[in-house]
Amino acid sequence: MIRHAPDVRPEWLPLEADPGVVRRLAQELGVEPLLATLLVNRGVTTAEQARGFLEPSVDDLLDPLGLAGMDAAAERLARAVTDHERILVYGDADVDGLTSTGLLVQFLRMLSIEPLVYVPNRAYEGYSFTPAGVEHVLASGAQVVVSVDNGISSIDPVAQLQAAGIDVLVTDHHIPAERLPPAHAVVNPRRVDCEYAFKGLAGVGVAFKLACAVAGKLHRRLQLSDAMGRFLGESLAWVCMGTVSDMMPLRGENRVLVSRGLRALPRSTSPGLAALCRVAGLGEGADCRAEDIAFRLAPRLNAATRMGRSDLSVALVTASDPNEARRLADALDEANRNRQAAERELLEELQPLIDDTPPERPVLLASERWNTGLLGLVAGRVARERGVPVVLISSLQGEPAKGSCRSLPGFDAHAALEACREHLASHGGHPGAAGFSIESDRIDAFRDAFLGEWDRQNASGAAPVSKRYDAEVPLAGLTRKLVSAIDGLEPFGKDNPRPALVTGGLTLRETRRMGSDGQHLALTVAHGEAVMRAVAFSRGHWADRLPVGSRVDVLHSPKFNHFRGRTTVEMELLDIRPARLPGGTP
Repeated sequence: MIRHAPDVRPEWLPLEADPGVVRRLAQELGVEPLLATLLVNRGVTTAEQARGFLEPSVDDLLDPLGLAGMDAAAERLARAVTDHERILVYGDADVDGLTSTGLLVQFLRMLSIEPLVYVPNRAYEGYSFTPAGVEHVLASGAQVVVSVDNGISSIDPVAQLQAAGIDVLVTDHHIPAERLPPAHAVVNPRRVDCEYAFKGLAGVGVAFKLACAVAGKLHRRLQLSDAMGRFLGESLAWVCMGTVSDMMPLRGENRVLVSRGLRALPRSTSPGLAALCRVAGLGEGADCRAEDIAFRLAPRLNAATRMGRSDLSVALVTASDPNEARRLADALDEANRNRQAAERELLEELQPLIDDTPPERPVLLASERWNTGLLGLVAGRVARERGVPVVLISSLQGEPAKGSCRSLPGFDAHAALEACREHLASHGGHPGAAGFSIESDRIDAFRDAFLGEWDRQNASGAAPVSKRYDAEVPLAGLTRKLVSAIDGLEPFGKDNPRPALVTGGLTLRETRRMGSDGQHLALTVAHGEAVMRAVAFSRGHWADRLPVGSRVDVLHSPKFNHFRGRTTVEMELLDIRPARLPGGTP
C-alpha cells in the first residue's frame, strides 16, 4: 500500500473567506455563518448567486444554438433524420465518451433512426479517428458521422472522410489546436471563436446540447410528441454520469445538468443504465449522489475498457433489450472485481520504485509489463497520496508506448505535455489529467524534459504541498444539522469539493484496520464527552503510526452514516497530524 513520505506531510491552509462578505451573506440568506463561509469559499458572494447555487434550475440552461457550429451541426443531423440517411455515432471508450454514445444512440432511436456505432478499443487502436476507425467508417456506408467526446484533433482523418463524401459533425470538449478539423461542423465550447458563456461542458454535455438543438429543429417538421421532452429530461442521467466521471467543473450549467441528472439516474428507462444501477445497488428510489457515480457506477463502466474489453461497455450503453443489458451489467461487475485485483498488484509492484523517487519530485516510471488501461487510475491514486504529479508509461515492445499523467492544482499536466511535445507522438487531455503516446526510445528524453517543466512551473524546484480547508469546527459542533446544511451544497466534485473542516485537540481512543484486506482505517476520537467515529479509505497503513492515547488534529469531511436503520455523523478523514490546536478548536 502506498505510504506518505514522512518529510512531505501536507500543510493545512485555511481558505480565509472575507468576514464582511460572510456576515452579509448569512444575514441576507438567514443561514448560519458557517454555511455562508462555505458558499463564499466557493465563489458565491451574493444572495442571488447563492439561490442559484443551492437551487439549480433548468431555467438557467443556455440556448444550445449559442455554441459555435451548433446551428450547422443540428441542421445537418436534422436533415439526415428526415431523409433517412445512414448515421454513424463515433464514440470513445471512457465514461464521458460512452455516455455520449449512449445518449445520442437513444436520441436517434426516438426519431426512428437506428444508427451505426463505432468506438475504438483503446487497448489496440488508441483514441479518436484511428486508421482502423476511418476504414470502418468508409466501409460502413455512413453518410453522416457524428463524433462525441473526440475528433477535435483529427484533422487528416476528418479531411479524408469529407473528401469521400461523408459529412462529419465533430462534437467535443477537449482543448482545440490552432487549426480545427475540416468537418462539416465543429461544436466545442472551447473553440477560441465560441462565445458560449459556459466553457466547462463535458463531451456528453455537448452531445446533449446537440440533441436539444436537433429536437428543436425537428419539432415543427415532424410534430414531435411530448415523449421527446420527457426523453431529453431523462437523458440528463447520461449527462450527469459523463460530467462527474470526466471531473468537469460542477458550476454553472453543469450544476443544473448534474443535479437534475442525479434525480433521473435511478429511474432511467434505458436498459443499460437501469442494469448498471442494479448491479451497483442503486435501484429505483435510491438517493443518488455524485460520489455514487465516481465510486460505484463509473468504475464498473470503465472496468471493461481498462481490461481491454471496451466492447462490453459499448454494448451496455447501446443495449435495447433488458435481458441482454442485465447480462452485460453482470459481466462488467465481474470485470470491475478483476480490475480491482489487477490494480492492487500494480500498486504493490510500483511501491519500491515510488519509494526510490525523491519525495519532492514528480513520479515518472515506465515498464513493458503494465496494463495501459490501469495507468491513469493508479497514477491518480499515487498523485493524491504523494501530493506531486505522477506519470506512468507502458512501453509494449513493437508499439508506441502509452502514458498517463495525473496532477494536482498548481501544476498543469496538459501544458506540461505540450511543452514536451517534441518527444511525443501525440498527446491530449486536461490540466489535471492527460495522456500521450511516445516512441520507447524517446522516454528518457521526455523524462528530462518533463522534470525540467516541473522546475520551470515551480521556480523553487518543488511545488508547495498543501491542503486547503474551509473552517475549524469543534467535535461537539459536528451535528446532524451541520451535515444537513453541508449536504445542501451537493452535488460535490471539481470546483465544488465537499467541505473540508479541521477539528483539533482530539484523543485517539481506538485505532484499527477495517475491510476484508485491512486497507481502510477506522478511528474513535474524543474530546471531553464528545465521541465520534472516523474512517479513512485506502489508509489502513496509517494505523501503525497512530497509537491509542495520542492527541491529534484531523482534517476531514463530516458525513452521515446510515447503518441498520440508524443515522449517525462520522468523519471521513482527509489527513491527520499530531495535535497543534488546543482541544475544542474554537
